[in-house]
Amino acid sequence: MIKVFLVEDEYAIREGIKKSVNWEANGYTLVGEAGDGEMAFPKIVKARPDILITDIRMPFMDGLELSRLVKKEIPNIKIVVLSGYDDFNYAKQAISIGVEEYILKPVSGENLLTELGKIADAINVERQDELAKDKYLRDMEEIRTLAKQKFIHDMIDGKLSMQESLEQGRELGIDITAAYYSIVLFQAFPKNKAGVPAEEEFDVAEYSGVSEEIYSRIRETVSKSPNVYLYEQVGDVLCFLEKSDSLNDMNQNTQKGIDIIKEIMSTKSDWIYFISIGKPVERIRDVNSSYRDASKRFAERYMLDESFIFYGENGNSNVLDIGGIDIKMVSQKTIFHFLRNGTLVEIDDLVSEYFSSLGEEAMESRLFCQYVLMEALISGMAFLDSMNVSREKAASILGELSDPVRFVDSVDKAKDYITRILKVLIEYRNQVSDKKYTEIIDKAREFIKAQYKNDEMSLQTVASYVNVSSNHFSAIFRKETGETFIDYLTKVRMDNAKDLLTCTSMKTSEIGFEVGYKDPHYFSYIFKKTIGMSPKEYRRMKKDS
Repeated sequence: MIKVFLVEDEYAIREGIKKSVNWEANGYTLVGEAGDGEMAFPKIVKARPDILITDIRMPFMDGLELSRLVKKEIPNIKIVVLSGYDDFNYAKQAISIGVEEYILKPVSGENLLTELGKIADAINVERQDELAKDKYLRDMEEIRTLAKQKFIHDMIDGKLSMQESLEQGRELGIDITAAYYSIVLFQAFPKNKAGVPAEEEFDVAEYSGVSEEIYSRIRETVSKSPNVYLYEQVGDVLCFLEKSDSLNDMNQNTQKGIDIIKEIMSTKSDWIYFISIGKPVERIRDVNSSYRDASKRFAERYMLDESFIFYGENGNSNVLDIGGIDIKMVSQKTIFHFLRNGTLVEIDDLVSEYFSSLGEEAMESRLFCQYVLMEALISGMAFLDSMNVSREKAASILGELSDPVRFVDSVDKAKDYITRILKVLIEYRNQVSDKKYTEIIDKAREFIKAQYKNDEMSLQTVASYVNVSSNHFSAIFRKETGETFIDYLTKVRMDNAKDLLTCTSMKTSEIGFEVGYKDPHYFSYIFKKTIGMSPKEYRRMKKDS
């Protein structure tokens, strides 16, 4: 129903208008009336009508002044002005205000209904457009999420100036102004990944429903906080940018977030998790410093078999006892664990913490140094074996690194060896991953092309089909194709719609349904949004060409 409000100072005329129209039968609801503008305005603001019918000449506040006020308060309202004066100035002022119709009195119920019908049609179109726009924005949420993540990533990397951060944040609905900032890192994985399961086959596209559940619950919690923004790094690391107006608030909010994660993980006994909190900084440009602080300690997680929280400089006294770590555990597990989950940018931090855990005195022993490098090589070979790489190919991949003895002359050479073997093997892992991801994307594309007519197709549907988490699938799809999933799906649907418009006489609504849109209005909206013209205009253009 369309809501109408009537303002007329002459009681007899107002009653006549009310009685001359069968409001309900014609799709209208009369939500209020008043005898002058002053009395009408607060009632109009409260009732929020779709159409205002008002006389021009009234005591206290006339119809034009009322129209100006109402338009400011309710920009989309449609106004019909009634006047007994055929005065060009009144009409000109009414047009400048944005009045829809200027009708001379007396007006019959039939004529009024005719004018209201035109306005009602326009309102219904606007409502459909608004619904289509809302649905479009929901469908495009993947793009917006990726844009937000890129923004947070660029801030963390120090790529944005203060002005750029403010401007881009404003465009994305992110207010990053605060007195303090801090970075928090999080990662979780099954406990059995902390060991060296040489017999276990390594799958670069491994997907866990439990992992998706954990990360989804954390994302959902973060989305409710106005002070935390999330960026998902390669390797299933969640990076939180926290902001606050005081250090006390920062510490309280951080602890609250940790408690939430602990609660989520308390039901996952077969999983371990790690949290690292960077030092608070006062400038946006220094956010990268907080990130580096959190990352350095975060590298120590590859040495641990149990969940651990690394606190920042001003945090609690939860400090990892590097000296108390079993050297055998470090040498046997750390390298393999890192090769499975680590990234190239983490290598320097890992190597630094790895050698710190061994101790300078131990590393001065050539025999001990040789032992450590041999363990690194064995772990590397075990990792390649888990990827089903033959011994011959493994030796080819490692090259001179297959003989670690030449690198035991000094601690620096030993560090160089560990760094190089990690880099070589992670680069190889990434090459295999990229090939696997190409296969996943090809499979997803084929599925989309076969199932695009299904109006319920979504990012989650396709991700589930290729056995990858939805967030990971979104990231690799964009990386591999250069476009988002929703962009690709829309393109497939629009290409098929254009073919049907050109080669068949099907109705627009039928074509929309045929390519996956139940709502014909939404199909037309998407078509015009992406192609630049309506389906009817496109069909006409093709016929004329």
